[in-house]
Formats: sequence, structure tokens, C-alpha cells
Amino acid sequence: MNIFKRAETTRFAVLVLLASASSAALADRPMPWRELTVPAADNSQQHHLEKTAAGELILSWVEVDGRASTAKFAVLEKSGWSLPLTVTREDGKLADPPVVLGLSDGSLAAAWMPYPKESADRYAADIYLARSIDGGLSWSAPLKPYGEAARIYDAQMSLAALPGARLALVWTDMRFASHAPDADKKANRYQLMSTVVAKEWQASPERILDNDVCSCCRSYTAALGERLLTVYRDHAAGEIRDISAVRWQPANATPQIGGVHADGWVIGGCPSNGPSVDLAPTNAVVAWFSAADGKGRVKAAFSHDGGETFRAPIELDADASGYANAVLLEDGSALVSWRGRQGPDDELRVARLGEDGKISRRTTLYRGGFPKWPSKYLATQVIGNQAYVAWTDPALKRVRLAVVELN
Repeated sequence: MNIFKRAETTRFAVLVLLASASSAALADRPMPWRELTVPAADNSQQHHLEKTAAGELILSWVEVDGRASTAKFAVLEKSGWSLPLTVTREDGKLADPPVVLGLSDGSLAAAWMPYPKESADRYAADIYLARSIDGGLSWSAPLKPYGEAARIYDAQMSLAALPGARLALVWTDMRFASHAPDADKKANRYQLMSTVVAKEWQASPERILDNDVCSCCRSYTAALGERLLTVYRDHAAGEIRDISAVRWQPANATPQIGGVHADGWVIGGCPSNGPSVDLAPTNAVVAWFSAADGKGRVKAAFSHDGGETFRAPIELDADASGYANAVLLEDGSALVSWRGRQGPDDELRVARLGEDGKISRRTTLYRGGFPKWPSKYLATQVIGNQAYVAWTDPALKRVRLAVVELN
């Protein structure tokens, strides 16, 4: 070989090795982050993150005082946190974290789940909705957006804002499927239900999205225009509980259900570990937990047809507790947060995942204990070049919030 060609080949090989080492170092290098002080008081829990119509972060939470639960929220404005405001105060516990989110006309919607005062069913809950046109200073009278036949399963609701200041609501219902024959009614006990609330704050007739779902894994709903995508843990014959996605629209009478991936997790009870989804004009991402082979794994899968089909899953963690969140970023990658395991503790882990399956950056935000239901999930939102991740710290007994720099 010519000495000059040999030198050029050697230099090329060195550059490839340097590039590979640089990529590996980048993946191992944690993303810069800091903790942000939140306006929640001590004994705060049941955190949730949403956005206003203007793209500002909304943090909602519950403050516990004796047997009373007060649902509050604050908005992270350019000058800092707004004054915390109260949505509702209820006797006893709230079944699920309260949600405050922005509607397209600039108003706010709130949802919360109290337990009925005199119910014989320990898992029964109510869902109330309210609207504010003055930034949360006052709220409309609470609305129950479903009929008397509903039997709401506690800790199970997801919401998404729609055009025209409307709101989509999804929940798990314990009533039997009305269209199922008597022999099949037992198998259809848990249904995924939905309604759409108009700007005038009137609920549309309830619709069944899936008539046989896993009982207590939280659903997650994302909207893009009139397109809605809800992901959830399904239930199939043989106690198979894998993740499914249903595509639906307010004006479309036939929801389209498809599987995300056939993990084949057979479990004789609900693992209380639901998935997460984010939706963009041309793609979507779902993150979830599975222990089909006895190991707790966190996975994510991308879609390029709005959630109709999903690519092969990408595994982010093979020793995890789950409770995954996924948010799409502008370059098509996704930011995934979840609870991994480290010895006797859990870790709050965050990773940036490319569509090619490669993790470009990762970091650990917290190590320690996590509370049980209903504060055990994480919450994640992305605004500009920053990601916000919220969790409840059981040792400090308060809600915490981290800001991750995506650049």
C-alpha cells in the first residue's frame, strides 16, 4: 500500500474511534439540571404538570390538612410563580392528582376525583370538572360529565384540550358493557369511557373506547387538533395485559384500537403502572412498563402514522419500577422519565431517546423512596429548551420539581 494511502487510512480509523468515543461520552454525560422551588406547602402531594394555552407551565397539587384535601395550582410565568390559587377543598382524600390545564381560548379547566361520601364500593370515585375565565380566581359550579349509570373507578382519568375551548375526558368505568351478552358481561367489567365537554360546559354522550381494559392502570390522552390518542393497559383472554392505543375523534363514532407491542405480560391482577403518550403532526411516542419475563423493563416506541402503528420497542431500563413519561422534542427525539432501581431505592431517571434507538443523554434527578398511590407517578412537560419533571418526596413530604436543560 502507498505510504500516503496508509497514513490516510490510519487517520480515518482514528477519527472513527474518536467519534465513537465522543458519542459514548455524550451518552454517559448527564444533562444539566437544577431543582426549582415550588409554591406548594409542606404536606403537599398528588402533583401534576400541564400547560396554559400560551405555553406556560401549570403545577397542580394537593395540600393535606387533617382529613381535608385542598387542590391548588400555580403558573410559572416569566417573573416567577404566580400566586397559588385554590380549585376546591374536599373532606377526605382525592383519588387522583387534580388536573388544571389551559383551554384554547385562554380559560382554565380543572378536574378532580373525590370519593363519594356514602359508597359501599371502596374503589368508587366521582369526577368533577370546573372552568375558570379569570385565571383561577373563581370557578364554575362543578360538573359531573357522565350519567347516573357510570361507576367511576378511582385514580383513573386523563384529559386533553381540544380546539374551540373544548375538553376531552377519559376514565375507567366499572359498569358492565351494555351491548355484551350476559355470558360475556363479567369479562367486560372494566371499560374505557370518554366524553367531550363543549365550551358552554356541556358534556357530550358517553362513548366506549374499549370494553375490556386493565382495571387500575392509568390511561394517558394526547390531542392534536381533532385527533385524539389514548394509551392504556389493555386486558385480553388469558390475563394478558399489554399496552394498546385507541385513536378517536369527537365526531367519529368508531374508535380505532391497535396494539403498541405484544409484550405478552400475563398477570392475574392489575400492576397499577400505566403508559404515557405524546403526539405530533407526523409522529407519536409511547413509553410504558412491562414485566412479561419477570424483570421490570421500561420501553418506548415511536410511530410515524399518528399512532396507527408503532415501530419495534426500544428498551431504556431492564431493572425498573416503571411509571414512565414520554414527551416528543422538536428534532423528533423523545425525553423519557421513569423510576429505575438502585439497590433498595428507586431512582428518577431521564433520558433523551432518538428514533434510531440510541440514547444521547441521560441523568438521574433523585434517589430515594417514592410514595404509594396516588402520588407514585412522575409528571413531565417540555417548554422550549427546558423539561420539567415533578415528583412527590415522601421523606420531605412535599412536591419537588426539577428543570432539565435540553441543549
